[in-house]
Amino acid sequence: MGDKYRVTIVVLCFLLAGCSGSDDLGIIGTEYKDPPEAPDFTLENQFGEDVSLSDFDGKIVVVAFIYTSCPDVCLIISSNLDYVKQNMGDHSEMVEFISITIDPARDTTSHLMEWTSARGYEWNHLTHDRGSVIQSVWDEWNVVVDAEHIANSLPPEEAMVRFAVLYPDNSSLTSDNACQDPFNLTCFENGGDFASFALIESSGVHYDIENGSIGNWTSNETWEWHLHSWSEDNETWEMVEGEISEIEVGIGTHLAWIASNANISRAPPGVDCNGKGWVMGTGPASHCMCDDGWERPGDDWLSCVSDGSSSHSSNDTDPHEESLGEYEIGHSTVTFIIDKDQRKRVAYSGIHWDVSDFLQDVKTLADE
Repeated sequence: MGDKYRVTIVVLCFLLAGCSGSDDLGIIGTEYKDPPEAPDFTLENQFGEDVSLSDFDGKIVVVAFIYTSCPDVCLIISSNLDYVKQNMGDHSEMVEFISITIDPARDTTSHLMEWTSARGYEWNHLTHDRGSVIQSVWDEWNVVVDAEHIANSLPPEEAMVRFAVLYPDNSSLTSDNACQDPFNLTCFENGGDFASFALIESSGVHYDIENGSIGNWTSNETWEWHLHSWSEDNETWEMVEGEISEIEVGIGTHLAWIASNANISRAPPGVDCNGKGWVMGTGPASHCMCDDGWERPGDDWLSCVSDGSSSHSSNDTDPHEESLGEYEIGHSTVTFIIDKDQRKRVAYSGIHWDVSDFLQDVKTLADE
């Protein structure tokens, strides 16, 4: 699994005295000694319907944490759940299955509908259009998702897109604005809408680009405004052909009007520190303070790269290594079995468990 999709899930209860094995009911998985109440939640399934855990009070509920872009682990878990569901026999009416995503930015309701339909999975697959809501579910269920994965996968409620202006005298304006529909990865209707919001509404700068004016500057026979888009691959502003209204503005779309007679190297970057840090200081003294696991590459003081990937280092340090620590189980997940009283009764960690054992535990609790 690539670093972008690496996920570490830790079942914190395994570190506490409240969890231990028990043979009272012949439970095979890890049974809670003093079963805690399973936290309720309300999320959206693949049909766009609200689903709460409390909807299934009096039933056994299997709750799994997965994400559909996972190339291996989650496919195994989902396949196991499908096997269990198909083999419940007379217990089928007493058992519900729920899968909760840990990648809500990609696992939208429409994507989950397509994904489950293609595989014939007929149980609730849950997500939410606000990252804070689904993260609170992870927290309450003591499921810890690697912080780097959270940054990449949560619907970025605070995702910002930048509109910059570089004037003929090399002074500049920077306007950072939140995406209007981040869950659907859409920030503004188009580039024209973005410019109007960023300059007029956010910055109070009036412009009439058809007549060549932005603020107090109006183009003439010696210079003109050129529209640019930020290239994350090259970390530079690149000139854009066509009309600004033709540009789709999604997460990662940063635009700038740059005077043709200005020094483009003086333009503010589209993303500070590659999105992996923040800028300290101003002017020539400005430099990136990079996030953990990231560093400035060589003499480039305004960029951040993963530890070990800069030109002056030969070390191939994984930027996740420090955060993973002793929980370096990137190919892992957790699946709970909730009893009829809405309590956590059994947990199966990882994927190395026998699906027949899991099926037996579900039936045992259904007969309780």
